[in-house]
Amino acid sequence: KIGQLIAELVEDGSTLQMGIGAIPNAVLSQLTNHKHLGIHTEMWSDGALPLLESGVIDNSMKEVHPWKSVSAFIVGSRKVYEFIHDNPSVIQSDV
Repeated sequence: KIGQLIAELVEDGSTLQMGIGAIPNAVLSQLTNHKHLGIHTEMWSDGALPLLESGVIDNSMKEVHPWKSVSAFIVGSRKVYEFIHDNPSVIQSDV
């Protein structure tokens, strides 16, 4: 329920800052009908991957690093690491 309540507050075109744990994943799971979301966060994980793969997160509305998912680190499954490997749309940067 908390994921749904928070997702209702996220506007299309918003840039997401995520964290670790069940609540960020619950929110991300409820964003599937949103459009043009972006990632600019300290870290992201498996919860963001379906949104990246489906195009919900496309980073197109970001003013800083448009079209790029930006984070300091990523923690996740092998599928996440395969997604980011040599992916020009993902930037890992110092915080």
